[in-house]
Amino acid sequence: MPRLTLADLVRGTQGTLASGRLDAVVTGVAIDSRTLEPGQAFVAIRGHRQDGHAFVADALRRGAGTVVVTRLPAGLGVPPEVGVVVVDDTTHALQRLGAFHRRRFAIPVVGVTGSNGKTTTKELTALALGRRLRVLKATGSFNNQWGLPLTLLGLEPAHQAAVIELGMNAFGEIAALAQVAQPTIGVVTTIGPAHLEFLGSLEGVQKAKGELVQAIPPDGLVVLNADDPLVAALARDARGRVVTYGGAPDATVRLGDVAASPSEVRFRVSAGGATVAVRLPLPAAHNAGNAAAALAVALELGIPLAEAAAALEAAPPIKGRLVWRDAAGVRVLDDTYNANPSSLRAALDVLRGAGTDAAGDAGRAWVVLGDMLELGPATDAAHHEAGAWIAALPAAGLVTVGPAARLAAAAARLGGCPDVTTCETPEEAARRVAERIAPGDRVLVKGSRGMQLERAVVALLAALGERGTAC
Repeated sequence: MPRLTLADLVRGTQGTLASGRLDAVVTGVAIDSRTLEPGQAFVAIRGHRQDGHAFVADALRRGAGTVVVTRLPAGLGVPPEVGVVVVDDTTHALQRLGAFHRRRFAIPVVGVTGSNGKTTTKELTALALGRRLRVLKATGSFNNQWGLPLTLLGLEPAHQAAVIELGMNAFGEIAALAQVAQPTIGVVTTIGPAHLEFLGSLEGVQKAKGELVQAIPPDGLVVLNADDPLVAALARDARGRVVTYGGAPDATVRLGDVAASPSEVRFRVSAGGATVAVRLPLPAAHNAGNAAAALAVALELGIPLAEAAAALEAAPPIKGRLVWRDAAGVRVLDDTYNANPSSLRAALDVLRGAGTDAAGDAGRAWVVLGDMLELGPATDAAHHEAGAWIAALPAAGLVTVGPAARLAAAAARLGGCPDVTTCETPEEAARRVAERIAPGDRVLVKGSRGMQLERAVVALLAALGERGTAC
């Protein structure tokens, strides 16, 4: 993190200095006392489950140089050399600080949003731009009211571009994040049935995602998926230039000859009179679209098409997003980061496509499915449909976790899936699958973030590892 002083912290948060020297140096900003390093400022966030003010004492014990609070806990003694900044709201203060720091840098900031593909597109964009530019990118899915400003606080003078991700659950959230990040380029990947509990309909999702398009200034750029009609329609709200990507004949960055395998997708992309062949070492055909979005941004920032495409060939797997894990002859497809009907359908396509090994032998397909959350009135229908999809795969078996996923289990039984089990925990689901699978089988594990299905992956791999050792 670049050098900040306590004076910068006070100015950026719009807080009041209660103690400390204005010329004192702040070495970083943390919102988790467990990861705080000596000399950093601890911002006591009042979150959904915990209040950071309860951990101010722990932050001081770990060497915090400054604390940003709405109040000091009663009876807490603060050493005189430690800065204390009092603010009206610590979340808003963190956001103001992130925006304050971002304004110091006259560089392109790429903001990515969409119902699916945000993180992958963000990663691929950073990779393509990194061919010639020093790029700051968001860590993991730092895309909310806390992660985004923390990412921006990582900007240093050497950075030439930044790539961030903007997530949301409700109207107004992307607009608020855009006020913090001030993106100059906005990318919208897809609009699908996610967060319907709060947004009501696909049109509501479109409106919420469109907040990013509206935030791009007139001298900025909007990058839209030409193959998604709801995304393409957002061009009407753009104040700046619009470029499109996809297989549509009129796309600015046009995809063709897309061929996906269980481990990669190959395609051709044409733009500006040039055409290149691309090999992306990520599964699923939809990742060709994510790559095309990244290439569109790279072209805008002066990276030649062939050079940017070559950079994508080194794309690493992205944790929790269609990552194959092998153990004891079984292939586990970890897609546990999140789930909605569109992403589930894509994951099932990958599972289906991995149906034969190098020798041409067919293995059985299994699915561990957790609830798809935040679908509101569409919850029941979406899970019934999911069960029908799984039965038609065809899957040898389905194991579910969560009350909504029980509806998928019922639909899968009705559709003829021969082995359906419902469980209460991810670990129980892993145990049930481990009892049934055999070498050559493949297993998809998927559920919304709140279901913690990554625990099922860990438990399943552990069980398979023990089986392999025993053999």
